[in-house]
Amino acid sequence: MLSIDRAAKLLDAGETDRMGRFLHIEDRLSYLAAHAAVRLMLGGLVDQPPEALRFQPSEHGKLMLVAGPVEIDFSLSHARGTVAVAAARMPIGIDIEPLREIADMDSVAEIVLAAEEREVLRNAPAALRSRLFLRYWTLKEAVLKAAALGFTIAPNTVTVDAGPSPAVLSVPAALGSAEEWRLIAPAI
Repeated sequence: MLSIDRAAKLLDAGETDRMGRFLHIEDRLSYLAAHAAVRLMLGGLVDQPPEALRFQPSEHGKLMLVAGPVEIDFSLSHARGTVAVAAARMPIGIDIEPLREIADMDSVAEIVLAAEEREVLRNAPAALRSRLFLRYWTLKEAVLKAAALGFTIAPNTVTVDAGPSPAVLSVPAALGSAEEWRLIAPAI
């Protein structure tokens, strides 16, 4: 376990500046934990001190390791009190969201979900709708992060099965074929 001070010393000036812009201490600490964790993980993988690693955003904003092995990809996500980091020798994306009620879900679903996903959501028990929506959201965001195209791809053009064994059902041509994508998520 790292102290907050030791973790903060791993960050570069840009990360420290961005962390300081979060209004709530919980959000600052989640950001710190995610960025320190990814530095520790990648430092071990590339045999460099974590504080020496340098990152730059890709054309669409995904952080990339500068001067590291090109085959290593990584992803991070943080939400108040929760952090996830992952690395692989292939494109990878990860996303987490706190469970919460989604206000104005129908209008948000139009932007995020494909027609068949909206139908599944409409037919779900009311008590489970927010949880199901967030599952769709995190699965799609993980795919878009792995693709390193961000929201240049509309999330409602990616169709997923959000069931116990999630799967990508269809993607726009820019993402290749649905068969190329694998989703790993805990059962709901």
